[in-house]
Amino acid sequence: MPAGCVVTIGYTRWIVVPETRSQRYGGGQKFTEGGMNETGWVENTLKRRLAAGEPSIVLALRMARTIDVVGMVAASGHDAFYVDMQHNSMSVDDVSALCTAGIYAGITPLVRVPGADEGLCARLLDGGAMGIIVPDVTSAAQAQAVSSWCRFPPFGVRSAGSPLALARHRSLSAAELAPIANAETLVFAMLESQAGLDAAEAIAAVDGIDALFVGSNDLTAALGVPGEFAHPRMREAFAHAIAAASRHAKHLLVGGIADLEIFKTYVAMGAAPCQFAGTDSGLLAAAAAARVAAFRATF
Repeated sequence: MPAGCVVTIGYTRWIVVPETRSQRYGGGQKFTEGGMNETGWVENTLKRRLAAGEPSIVLALRMARTIDVVGMVAASGHDAFYVDMQHNSMSVDDVSALCTAGIYAGITPLVRVPGADEGLCARLLDGGAMGIIVPDVTSAAQAQAVSSWCRFPPFGVRSAGSPLALARHRSLSAAELAPIANAETLVFAMLESQAGLDAAEAIAAVDGIDALFVGSNDLTAALGVPGEFAHPRMREAFAHAIAAASRHAKHLLVGGIADLEIFKTYVAMGAAPCQFAGTDSGLLAAAAAARVAAFRATF
């Protein structure tokens, strides 16, 4: 049956999701149009969009701590959000509430952790995160460790806890819990330094790393061209990272570039059409400044 087609079984309509390289984690599931499979699990819609090459836009949450912001993210048409724990002071409780709200709102919740931390990754995944973004990965060993922390045995060392938001808080056995949780969890390794670029090939080769993620702001600084996202050194860095990701059938994600013309350039080179640019705090500041400017110009 072709991937993406809709079929009707009884009174329920199902979407067939394609099997991917992560099939061994439990892929090839069928999901309802509401984003839930026949066992009650929630679909990682961002993962499906990436696999299909569909354009996606992701908002970072740094400031908002109440769950109504998740409804606003969904209502505005974003495909996912990530809570940026690297650059805010949110607690695990705050982040888990946002992630759980994302699951129930039908929008994929991700978290960028402050660093490689096994205990924190496990708690966030238990709390509702459907993906972990790890900053400044510089070796295959580090990437392998993070991938292992985020997956249940036999593909990792994540400890089983139930009920999970991913299962709409249904109590499940370990045999039911592991396969689909493994399949629906994304792990992104950020490249933000020359060391990360040098290790890009080895990092991309790690099974369980779903994407290389170029952190453009920090990488431009590391390359001596801060903020110059279209600089030849950045084009060279992107070409290298895209080639490494492509050779291992992984996605290459672009972070921190709001300029759509520059972003389009890297997508044309082979990056995924998935934009990680914009924050809740940045949008509020820009909208507030524009409103004040309009008021001052009028009065």
